[in-house]
Amino acid sequence: MLFPHVSFVLEVMGAGLLLVMIIYAIQLNRRLSRLQADKAYLQKMIMSFNQATERAEASINRLRTAALEASESLQVNTKLAKELRSDLSFLIDRAEGMADRLEGSIGATRTQRAPAAAPSAEISAFRPANRAGGATPAASPAKTALSRALAGLR
Repeated sequence: MLFPHVSFVLEVMGAGLLLVMIIYAIQLNRRLSRLQADKAYLQKMIMSFNQATERAEASINRLRTAALEASESLQVNTKLAKELRSDLSFLIDRAEGMADRLEGSIGATRTQRAPAAAPSAEISAFRPANRAGGATPAASPAKTALSRALAGLR
């Protein structure tokens, strides 16, 4: 061997490079371990996300069903309300007609009777009790006519 020192230097350099490679391999091993741990965590997160998505889809389906039921119920109630409105309108029209006839009857009765006519016993039942002094206030002609008309309906 011509240069004995050169082989020693080359061996030292090879050992240094091997040492650097070992250190790099250890760091790479740590990074791969962390990456595998992160992969397991990521898989757990994906599973959790999938479960949340399935629950959300189920909730959306339940909400759709509830909305359809509410819509049907609202349509039924609206239809019933329209029917009741027409019934009430009919009853109001009839009541107005009856009120007009009653008013006409009362007016006709007023013109036929004398204003000093004595009230009947039934009408006196509707008068307030005697006040102090023994005098009872005179009923207005409208009250008297209304009481007579009501007595005639019985």
